[in-house]
This record gives sequence, structure tokens and C-alpha cells, in this order.
Amino acid sequence: MRHPISLGVQSDFIVSHLESELIDHADYAVYRTPATPNFYFGNFLALKVPLSEKSRHDWEQAFGHAFDGVPGIRHRAFIWPVVEASEETDIRSFLGAHYEFTENHVLAMPSDALIAPRRLNTEIRITPFGDDESIWSQWREIAVTEREAGHEEADYRRYLAGREKTYRDLERAGYGDFFGAFSRDRLLGYAGVFALNDLARYQQVQVIPDFQNKGIARTLIHHLAQWVATRASRQIIIADADYHASALYQSLGFRLSQREGCLCQWPGYVSPGH
Repeated sequence: MRHPISLGVQSDFIVSHLESELIDHADYAVYRTPATPNFYFGNFLALKVPLSEKSRHDWEQAFGHAFDGVPGIRHRAFIWPVVEASEETDIRSFLGAHYEFTENHVLAMPSDALIAPRRLNTEIRITPFGDDESIWSQWREIAVTEREAGHEEADYRRYLAGREKTYRDLERAGYGDFFGAFSRDRLLGYAGVFALNDLARYQQVQVIPDFQNKGIARTLIHHLAQWVATRASRQIIIADADYHASALYQSLGFRLSQREGCLCQWPGYVSPGH
């Protein structure tokens, strides 16, 4: 049974539309960002059929054909809407080949449904990054320090360089911006939000560990949601299904719209227990 590509993938294109291409096939769409080959989830297959419809070998072969001739691609990645209660057998096959599996919550909110939190952090200052190099420099170092295990620093910095260019190009073109939460001039947390065709998509919500659980993320997202409401009537944010952020976003008015499965294999990553 075929279905549309996931809402998460559709909203991804808001952020990458200046540089990416979406190529449609019967069972999947190819999402490509050729200028940034180490952006794993900028270069992937968006499945239109359940993962179980094909074997791991078949999906890998399809990925190879889709990215044949794109220099620098050293990974494989697949995203699909989770519509069945469990696809555990298929996922186990990928895990045995050292893929990382994550399940995301795709959360959506009409802009007029924002819920004001009972308490905001009034000790921080929220301001857009714009083209302030001193802020972007802090962003880079926080992102590198807080990156997930399994990503080498040199590779991750190359990935960040591509993401930074994308975000700054979008800001200059008027599609949105990154906003930081500051104590004086110190960046404590950040999030980006970009809008296209009446739909807004959030990016990289992060608060440094020493300042977590102080209401900074809640205050930051509430501020951004008000700001972007003048640009889009619907807002999308993605959260790891196993992480507390999903509950935080839902407390602000976001609601679970879809579950999204993601598999990624890259050089040097080893699945836990394999």
C-alpha cells in the first residue's frame, strides 16, 4: 500500500528548498542535497511503502542507484511514516548491518492554538542570530560539544558548515532565522524556525546542559511560535519519540500528527549490542 511521503519530510523541504531536490519514484522519493553529501538526512530515500515491502538489500540497491554519481556520499538513510504497530523484524535486519534506528514524533500546531506556559524564564534575553559572527561561532562550538556519540569531530564540523550556510542563506532571503537565549553575551540555547507556503518548520532546539530544566527551551519555543505566527498558519516540529521534548512541545499546543521511522548507516557507526 502506497502513502504520501511523511509530513516530516515534506516540512524538511522548507529548510532545504534553496539547495535540495526531491525526485519522485513509484515507491519512494529521492531527497538530495548534492553540495552537502555528509548531511545524512539531506540525502535519503523517503519511502512511500512500508519498510517491510522490500528487503534490506533491495532498499540499499535503490539508494545506490539514487545516489550514483553524487560525490562524497558514504552513508545510507531511509525515512518512512510508521503506520504499523511494529516493524521489528525488518529493523533488526538493518541493526545487524549497523544502522541507527530512531523514531520521531512529527508534531503540528495551528499558529492560533499556541498555549502560553504558566511560567517563562524572564532572566534570559532572546534575539535572532542574523549575521552576527560571534553568535554563530558560539553555536558551532555548542553543537560540536553536544553532538551525538558516533560522529567524528572533523566530519561533524564539515556537516555543520553546510547547515550553517543553509540557515544563513535562508535568513538573508527572508525565510526565517535562528534565535538564541542569552545571559549577557553568552549563548545558552537556540532554535531556528523557517517558513514557506504558509507552513513553518523548527530546527535544532538545544539548551546547554548546565542550563537545562530552567524553562529556557519552553520560553524560546513560545517566543518563536509567536514570531512565526505572522508568517505561517501551521507549525511543525520534530522530536525524538524517546525524548522528553515531545511532551514539552505538546504542552505548548503542538499535537502528534505522525510517527516517522528513520534508519541511517554511516562509516564508523556500530549498532549497540552488535
